Amino acid sequence: MTYQEALQLADELKARFDAGFSTSEKESIAKLYVEVLRKELKRTNCNDCYRDALIEVCNYLKREKKMKEKCAYSLLAGVILQDFESGKIYTNANLTDEAAESYLKKFPKQIQMFAQKPENWEERIGKTIPEDLNEELVSEIAEKLKEGITKRQIREDYKGYLLGEKKLTNKLLESYLKAASEKVDEVESDDEKSEE
Repeated sequence: MTYQEALQLADELKARFDAGFSTSEKESIAKLYVEVLRKELKRTNCNDCYRDALIEVCNYLKREKKMKEKCAYSLLAGVILQDFESGKIYTNANLTDEAAESYLKKFPKQIQMFAQKPENWEERIGKTIPEDLNEELVSEIAEKLKEGITKRQIREDYKGYLLGEKKLTNKLLESYLKAASEKVDEVESDDEKSEE
């Protein structure tokens, strides 16, 4: 089921919100709940439970503008992960594979906080590929380095920089600086070879 299909079905079911739901509509809500939120709906005979589930689905779809991604990791009951670099806090409700693997890469001994994990989790954290870098931003930073602007000044200039909808973190900025430095070194190396 796609995001658009889920949104359309949720809107159709919302139209029958006050009249009460038939058995087939309750089944549709339960399936929609699993598809969108990736968790099972506890079935009861109470109509309010289905209304609440539909509200939860609608709110999630409107807030996130996407379906929840299936995660191979789950935390033990009551456990939260805090990423001090980005300031984000993760629970089972918002945990993603990327967030879990990023955390485990830094703190592999904390694997005991996970109730569920893939068998190859050690392999996965060892091979976590960094986010693809935006080539335009790498070139922009490389130009600044060529102009003689210091890395310290570039860090200041790009503090809080938005890359699409995501804020550029210090760690990611360091990756950009490294890539830009390598690009400058490559160009200088090529220039030296062409002069010979």
